Amino acid sequence: MRKKLVWLLGVVAFAMIVIIGINSTRSYKSQFKGPVSADEPLPEALTIDLEKYVMRLMKQFDVPGVSMVLVKGDRIVYARGLGVRDLKTKEPVGTDTLMGIASTTKPMTAVMIASLVDEGVIAWDTPVTEILPSFAVPDPEITEKITFEHTLCMCTGVPKRLEAISVQYNELTAENIIESLATIPLVGRFEHTFGYSSRMLSAGGYLAAMAAGGEYGQLAPAYAREMQERVFDPVGMTSSTFSIEEVIASGNYATPYYSYISGYKAIPLEIEGLYQPIAPAGALWSTADDLGKFLIMALNNGVSDDGQRVVSAENLHYLWVPHVNQDAHYNYGLGWDLEYYSGLNVIQHPGGSVGFASELVVIPELDIGFALLTNRLDLVAQLGRMTTYRLLEMLTGSEQVYDQGVRRSVRDARWQIFTLSLVTRKTVDPDKIAPFLDSYHNDALGEVKLVLHDDHTLWIDFGEYESAIRPLVIEENQYIFIESAFIGKTIQLGMNTNGVLTMKWSGDEDSYNFVAMSSPE
Repeated sequence: MRKKLVWLLGVVAFAMIVIIGINSTRSYKSQFKGPVSADEPLPEALTIDLEKYVMRLMKQFDVPGVSMVLVKGDRIVYARGLGVRDLKTKEPVGTDTLMGIASTTKPMTAVMIASLVDEGVIAWDTPVTEILPSFAVPDPEITEKITFEHTLCMCTGVPKRLEAISVQYNELTAENIIESLATIPLVGRFEHTFGYSSRMLSAGGYLAAMAAGGEYGQLAPAYAREMQERVFDPVGMTSSTFSIEEVIASGNYATPYYSYISGYKAIPLEIEGLYQPIAPAGALWSTADDLGKFLIMALNNGVSDDGQRVVSAENLHYLWVPHVNQDAHYNYGLGWDLEYYSGLNVIQHPGGSVGFASELVVIPELDIGFALLTNRLDLVAQLGRMTTYRLLEMLTGSEQVYDQGVRRSVRDARWQIFTLSLVTRKTVDPDKIAPFLDSYHNDALGEVKLVLHDDHTLWIDFGEYESAIRPLVIEENQYIFIESAFIGKTIQLGMNTNGVLTMKWSGDEDSYNFVAMSSPE
């Protein structure tokens, strides 16, 4: 009885904490209402209110650092670093601080490919099999139809399938990514169904580099070289790099922080390397200063701030033509998200890695660009998305409602976390878990290991890093990831009829069955 009373009091206390937390997420409306005319300078009152808004979000959602930049026409009109690069060292974030930009890399890869179209190295309708005859997807007919344009449109039927990359990233090459496309079943209708595939876009980036003279077997460095020569150098992006070693050597980078069930914590910089195999889709490190220069180029029809032609206006704008419908609000062009917002064409792309998030926004009608980088990814309270839409609301004079919707999601998520805390335990019984402590293999994901720590917490070891899982009280031998890229995914342990230990991992798009490597055949 005493134990039940203590447990009940604990639940009540935790509920009170959750309620207090929910009440702390009240919406904040900016004083500047807009709209802004295309012919006038960007009002100082807007930038002041936008900065105040970001600072409030940082405080409310525990975001360590942010850097952001606003561009009007051919010049940067606002650039600021807020917060810290690292919570321990307290070193401030600057607009020259390197952070991972994840999927915001995609628009830059698209510009590189467009520059090759400008030069006649390839055409948009060049079949990729002309460059790599062995290229294939599971449908031979569709294989022959896929052109360089298709690699960027998210419309080929190749699904997301990020789990294998997340688990095996240290073992995968650019060539592995291309070759894996032959093994992944297609979904939807070719050219009609939106399917967000970093694999396919990466294949396009790598094969474009091959068309420009790169050798198969060396496509990763060939791609990085083409990006440097065709985008970074002419645009003036002097800090941007795909090399984590160069990031560390710079000494000016932010520590990434990722969310888990009851908070957030720092991760080693090297874990961000899991995006390296899909570099064209999400492995770039950049700064607010560099993104500002990229925005100037985009707003000035492909010409950099020092007058260099990076890409033709025709092919730059072709990237912004809708190719496939995503949902009621978005289309996808070639490497860019497209939205029609309150009379404006908004060309944008967000990015999110394990511990970073980014935004890249072009608004041609107002001649305005915006970029934001932050060193904490929160899948619910997305500071970058919230800031982008607060900016759009102020620019157009629209009602400030996006913030309210996100905060409702935050409240819902906190209740879900509260509920999850009631049905999971932090630790496991060492005697019960002992038979399952083994290495497991899956043909698609490779090898993982189930590990018990000294504090009786259970972890999945992927080789390069570990991720914690907790046992579900309501289900025997069922566990749930509580952190990193896999948060919320479940693991079921068991034994098949042949006496072989098994592990079933339910991913975003598929379930993966593992068998213990030490079990009898």
